[in-house]
Formats: sequence, structure tokens, C-alpha cells
Amino acid sequence: MKQFIIGVVATWLIIVLLIVHDSKRTSSLNKLSSSGTRVEVVFWHAMSGPLGKVMEELIDRFNKKQEKYYIKSVCMGNYDTLAKKLLASLVAGRAPDIGQNYEHLTKKFIKHKKIVCLDELIASEPEDIKADIVPVLLQNNTYNGKVWSFPFNKSVPVLYYNKKLFKEAGIDPESPPKTLDELASYARKLTRKDEKGNVRVYGYATNRANVWMFMCRVLQYGGKYVTDEDHPKSLLHEPAAVKALSFIQDILKENLAYEGQGYDHQNDFKAQRVAMIDNSIVSKVFMETGAGIPFEYGVAPLPGAATYGVVLSGSNINIFDNGNKEKIAGAWEFIKDFTSTETGAEWSYRTTYLPVRKSSLASEKLQKVLESDRNLKAPYIQLDYCHFEPRIGCWFEVRDLMADYLERATLEMTDPETILKKMSQDIDGILKHARD
Repeated sequence: MKQFIIGVVATWLIIVLLIVHDSKRTSSLNKLSSSGTRVEVVFWHAMSGPLGKVMEELIDRFNKKQEKYYIKSVCMGNYDTLAKKLLASLVAGRAPDIGQNYEHLTKKFIKHKKIVCLDELIASEPEDIKADIVPVLLQNNTYNGKVWSFPFNKSVPVLYYNKKLFKEAGIDPESPPKTLDELASYARKLTRKDEKGNVRVYGYATNRANVWMFMCRVLQYGGKYVTDEDHPKSLLHEPAAVKALSFIQDILKENLAYEGQGYDHQNDFKAQRVAMIDNSIVSKVFMETGAGIPFEYGVAPLPGAATYGVVLSGSNINIFDNGNKEKIAGAWEFIKDFTSTETGAEWSYRTTYLPVRKSSLASEKLQKVLESDRNLKAPYIQLDYCHFEPRIGCWFEVRDLMADYLERATLEMTDPETILKKMSQDIDGILKHARD
């Protein structure tokens, strides 16, 4: 145990030293790039690839159209690295000025007074920004009645389907499944086998240990995850959760579907080895990159059950309280600009992320894009029944536990009630010690 503690401390010291080094290097680069005449605002994020490219273009546009502030973006590679470096930067006293962040960390930063409450900044504006924010996104960033973060890159899951395979199976390609029962029925018609009974084309595929889809199905069966955020207790053993797990187990047993690892099901969709998959709407950008999708396909809202429901994914943005009012002002100017009506609409249709503002949704630009690409409509339809995950400090630990149990449940085909009861007990063990 003593060696373990020494190892943990040593690891944290190394991370802190790396943060100090990175901060000094970033500061030096900022001075070179900003011509020394503007207030430098350092932005840590995890946006890369085609989505990161769009963001960098919008940042560059902001930097060019005014002369007071300069946004220096620093990509941390992925969200896990970003979260670790944010925590270490606060220990080292060298936090960025703004950063992407998840809700569970925002609660920690509020408690330890590391971030700026946005209420005064919002109230100082002539327009009613708060009234223009999409309600579920405003709620997601409000804690005890105060806005502490701003929605940045939020996405929802959708259903992708192969219209060519639909036609060949005698299914109307303009009528994707609307319920989970219909999804199973369609999968039966779409699954193709050879003379020996081997599956050549699966009707449906999803990821193994898919916590996101499981949580969506719990909502669709009318369930909840925990009692409440302040005194949470797991509800993931109740009937809605049992039905959610039984659904995927049943279609796997019938050999109408499979669970893939990583991007397996996405790649098989492009190769026409599976007719329907669920995935983030953001996957549309990646699947259309390069050679694109070599057939006509559709994007539809996730099928429902007793009701409809989807869970938000993606991060928000915080302003860190580093004691510099000019940097806070610059950070706010950037957030306002990035989420403004027109820029927010452009961010949405170029990346498929949800727009932050209702005015962006209604903008002429976005409406024209939606008319030209019907496959972009699904995420906006689902805004009416979006939910977000519990904002509990230990929720990522809970998610990891859920993934382990869900993987076992479908690999071993364990009785849903039995395994979910055990999962709920273990979740309660984590929640019991949660300190937000």
C-alpha cells in the first residue's frame, strides 16, 4: 500500500510538472502569435480531425475580426487527457482561461471556486441570451439556479439505415422504424443468411457495453437512472432498465444483430454488412469523409418504446477564475461570438453538433441546409425530448461499472433482473461515497 501511495503521488507530481512546462511553452507561443498587442486567452480543448478544423476556422475568424483579444487554442488530444490536465493545472496554479469540460468536473470546480459564474456576464448584455438558449442545454449548465458553464459541442444519438437494403427487403425506405418493436421487426426482414445459415447481412448493430444506448432505452421505457442528484440512489434495476437490457439480449439471441468493438459497426454499415446502426449524429461527418458512404442512406431519430427519449453527449465550456478580469472579458467575448445566432448555426450544420441558441435553429442559413440535407433533421427533432446524465462527481466511475456489467450481460446472456440488481447494488456503493 505504501508503494502504491508513493506511486500515485509521483504520477501527480509528473503531471503537474508537465502542466507547468506546457503552460510556459504555451505562454511563449501566445506572445509570438498575438503580436503582443492583444489580451491572450488560452483555450484548452479536445477537438481534432474535421470537427477540430471547423472550430479552428471559427476561432481564426474571431481573432481576425477584432483587435482586443486573441484566442490561443491548445488541443489536448482527447477528453480524458484534457480532464486530467485541467485538474493538474489547478493544482499547479496554471489553469487555462477557458476549457471544454464535462458536468461532473464543473460541479467540482464550483465547489472549489475555480470557475467564473456566468450570470453577471449574461446579465450585462443588452440581449436576453439566457432566454435564447435551447432549454435543455440551459438546464444542463445551471446548478442551484446559477449558470456556471456554457453549452459548446453537444450531440445526440440517431439511427442510420441503408435505403438500398430497405428497398430490397420490401421496406419503405422513407419509413424508418419508430419504435423498438418495429426496429426488431425490420431487423428480421433485413437480416440475410446464406444456404448454410450464416449471416451475410445483419439487420442491426450497436457497440458492445454501450452505456449511452442503454441509458436512452431506459428513458424510452419510461425509467430514470437515480432518485436525484443530491441524494442519489440507483434505479437501474427497476422494470424500465430490465426491459432496456432484455431488448438488446433478445435480438442478439435471435441473431438479428451483433455488438461490435470501437468503430466495427460503423465500418460494417459503410460496407453494407449491416442495415441499421445507432451512433452519434457526429459520426455522419466521419462516415462521409474521404470516399463517403457508397449508397443512399437515411438518418432518423432513435426508435422509442413507451415514450421517446435520448441522452445528450458532449462537453460544455468553462471560464476559469485566474484573477485576470481582462482575460475573463475576452473569454466571454469569444463564447458570445462562437454561440451567436449565425456562427452557432454554422457550427451546427458544418459539424452536426446541436446549436446552442433557439435563434440559430430558426436562422435562414440552417433552415436552407436542412432543406438540402434531410439527414440533418433527426437531431433537431429529438431536442424536444433530450435529457442529460446525472451531474454527480463520481458518474464516470458509475459509467465504467455499467459498461462492465452490460458487457457481461450480453456475452453471457445473464438474466436481466439478476445482473441489474447486482449492478445497482454496486452503483449504490459508489454513490454512497460520492462527494460533490
